[in-house]
Amino acid sequence: MDYNEAYARALRLLNIRFLSEGELRRKLQVRGTGNEVIDDVLETLRQEHFVDDQRLAEAVYAYYARKGQYGHRYIVSRLQKRQLPVPENTPRVDEMTVAEQLVSRRFKEGTEPRKIARFLQYRGFSPSVIREILSGFGW
Repeated sequence: MDYNEAYARALRLLNIRFLSEGELRRKLQVRGTGNEVIDDVLETLRQEHFVDDQRLAEAVYAYYARKGQYGHRYIVSRLQKRQLPVPENTPRVDEMTVAEQLVSRRFKEGTEPRKIARFLQYRGFSPSVIREILSGFGW
């Protein structure tokens, strides 16, 4: 695939969904595009501000934080899955507040503590937050 075809393909892919450089590179490689052509296309897209991993990482982090259902670890794993850096200047999720709200909405009085701990762990909350939540409920 030559530069013009790869550039057009990249624009079509970006029209569907914002992609990181790594995701875009992988999708173009699957289509049989050479690494030199991909590098040139990505450089052009960076200059045109169609690809900006830092901006995308901040937007993805803010999206998951706004949902109010996930801890920092979960969000970081989602960023890594999309081959994005962890944004440094974005405020972190207030895990304690989010975890308290989730537990109060989701679980009734007398629920087994292991079940709550497992739920919070799967949602990416740190062990210290889980421990504090469980101790706050008297467990």
